[in-house]
Amino acid sequence: MPADHMSMEASSPGSARDKKRFADFVRIHGFDCKLITREDEVRILKEGLMQFGIDYEVANGIMLNVASERGLALESDAEHHIATFLEFYAKKRSKVPKDKFDDAVQIYTKLTNGCLPEAEVKKRVKQVMLKRGWRGKRTRWLHSRRWFSRVKV
Repeated sequence: MPADHMSMEASSPGSARDKKRFADFVRIHGFDCKLITREDEVRILKEGLMQFGIDYEVANGIMLNVASERGLALESDAEHHIATFLEFYAKKRSKVPKDKFDDAVQIYTKLTNGCLPEAEVKKRVKQVMLKRGWRGKRTRWLHSRRWFSRVKV
């Protein structure tokens, strides 16, 4: 292969070299904690488009591949799974019982590799619920939703 062709391929947008560099860029985001937040996902994908010249679908595929290889959790993925879990319990009256909320908090913690404090996880689970119009179900004994209102958003 001529040397001119090699140098053109290495500098062309979306080349194999750019894809490798982008994959390394994604790996860097998982060093501190094995979690890529939603904000990080957006920033990473923007960098893939702007700095590395990679299409959105390719950049997203590389990010998902690196996350899978490295055991990195994606916040958007965790939120999707939590919403699916809670939907089962909120179906009829859009209310989630406290024990299922607590289960969702434990699942979210596991899905995000334990990188977030419990108060933050509760806040995010509550945000998932509020976004879908769900609320906490009254407790059986005290007939109160105080447990839900105490979670700060």
